[in-house]
Amino acid sequence: MNGNRRVRAILASLFLVVALVLASCSQTMMRLETGPRAWVGGPPDGSEVPLGMVSAMCHAYAKAGVSHIELWVNGVFANRAPNTSDPGAEYFTASLTFETTGPGSYVLHCWTYDQDGGSAQSDPVTLRVTGEEPPPATGEEEIPIPTATPTSTEVPPTPTHPLPTATGVPPTATRIPPTATRMPPTSTPTTPPQPPSINYFRANGTAGSTTVNAGTKVTLSWEWQRVSEGYLDPGNIPMACPAMPCTYEVIPAATTTYTLRAVGPGGQTTAQVTVVVVQGDTTGPVIQRWAVSPGLIYWDQYDSCTPREVTVNAYNVTDPSGVAAVKVVYRMKDGSWQSKGMTQVQTGMWSATIGASDLELSLNPPVGQTSGVQNSLECYVQAKDDFGNSTDSNWRTVTVQRCSGPR
Repeated sequence: MNGNRRVRAILASLFLVVALVLASCSQTMMRLETGPRAWVGGPPDGSEVPLGMVSAMCHAYAKAGVSHIELWVNGVFANRAPNTSDPGAEYFTASLTFETTGPGSYVLHCWTYDQDGGSAQSDPVTLRVTGEEPPPATGEEEIPIPTATPTSTEVPPTPTHPLPTATGVPPTATRIPPTATRMPPTSTPTTPPQPPSINYFRANGTAGSTTVNAGTKVTLSWEWQRVSEGYLDPGNIPMACPAMPCTYEVIPAATTTYTLRAVGPGGQTTAQVTVVVVQGDTTGPVIQRWAVSPGLIYWDQYDSCTPREVTVNAYNVTDPSGVAAVKVVYRMKDGSWQSKGMTQVQTGMWSATIGASDLELSLNPPVGQTSGVQNSLECYVQAKDDFGNSTDSNWRTVTVQRCSGPR
C-alpha cells in the first residue's frame, strides 16, 4: 500500500508540472503578434538632421498584404506611400519625406495599413535639428511622444507595454489599432501631392539622340520640379541640382541611353536621352549616285523655248554618324554677264537621318542676254555629316543656249 501511495504522489507531481508547462506555452502563443507591424528603418534614433527636407525610411509587414504606409511627425500626418506595385505583398518599404521648420526634436512614427483595414504604429524615432540642446538622459525614462489634437470621433492609438509575468516569458509589444471609424488629423491634405516633373532632358543640347566621336565629353542638362531625390542610370548616380538648369558631364565609351529618375512626395518620373558613339568617324558621307538633266537648257526673255530649268538628283547619301546636309554648288561660265570666280550655293530640303537618302533640286540659272553667246552651267553635289566632314562629287556641265524662237 505504501508503494502505491508513493506512485500516485509521483504521478500527481508530474501532472502538475505538465499543466504549468502547458499554461506557460498557452500564454506565449497568445502573445504572438499576427497583425500588421511597422518600424522606422532610418535615420537612426537620436540622429541630427538638417533644416529643410528630410527622408525617412518606413518598413511595413501585413499578412493580409500592405495597403499603404503613412509617416507621422510630432503626432501630425506628414506623408503617405501607397503600395501600388504589389498590393498583395506582405512586406513594403517606402522613403517618405517631411520638412523640418526649425531647431528642436522631431518624433517620427510609421503607420502600416493592410488590405483588411488593420493598422499598426511603429516605435518612435526621435531626430534633432541643430540649434537646441537635447534633453538630459534620465536612465530608463522615455521621451514623451507629442500627439495631434484628436477630433471628436478620433481615438489616437497608444502604445501599451505589459509587465513581465511570473513565468519569465518576455512581454511583446501590443498596440491597440485604430478602429474603422478613425478620423485623420485635420492637417491631412485633401488631395495627394503632385508627382515630380522633368521639363526636358538633353545631351549636348539635343533631346532624344545625339552622335559623338569616341572619347568626346557630353554634357547632360535638364530642369525639374517637386524633386527631393534624383538619380542617373546607368550607375544609379545621385544627382544634386543647386540651381537650374542642372548639368552633368559624361564620356561614354559606347552608345548609351541615359535615364534620369526624379523622386518626390508624389511619386517618381523618368526621362531618357541616347548618346550614339561612333569610333573615329573622320570621313564625309558617301554619295552613291547623282545626276543632272537635261543636258541643254535655253535662256529666253520671251519664254518661248523650253526647257529652262535643270534638275539635280543625289541618290543614297549615307554616313554612319548621320547626314547633316546635302547641297548643290553651281556657277555660270563664259558669259559676259558673269563675274569670274562667282559661286552661288543653293541648299535643298534635307532630313538628317542615317540610311538611304535622296535629294532632288531644280535650278533656274540667271543667264545673260548677249546675242550669239553660248553659256554653260557647272555644278556638283556636296554632303556633310554631323561632325563637319564633307564629300564633294565630280563636276557636271549643262549647255545653256539662247532661244531662237519667235518673240
